[in-house]
Amino acid sequence: MVGYLQKMQLGDVKMDATTIGTIVVTVIGSLSSAKAWEFWMAKRADNKSDKESEMKETHLYRDDLKVEVKRLRDELKDLYVERDKEYKVFMEQIAELKEQLATFRTRVEFLERENEALRK
Repeated sequence: MVGYLQKMQLGDVKMDATTIGTIVVTVIGSLSSAKAWEFWMAKRADNKSDKESEMKETHLYRDDLKVEVKRLRDELKDLYVERDKEYKVFMEQIAELKEQLATFRTRVEFLERENEALRK
């Protein structure tokens, strides 16, 4: 019986050593997996931050383009308004010139008739 108790104690010690080894390996594994988890979470946060900053730059560029397009559209509208005003002025001037031309033609015809009458 004493031999049995010694074997049991040795077995218990062996079991305890195995259990302790398992515990140590588990603790090291859990610590390293916690560190690995922290690493992956930090890497994910960095990637997310990089993507957000890239999106902000993209949005900033897009917003700048929107502002530029609006400015150009306003400028184009102003140019069309100015062109329409100039077009109306030119049309009025052309109408006046047509009247003057008709008047001059009439005068020239009258003067030509008078000149021929005086020559005869």
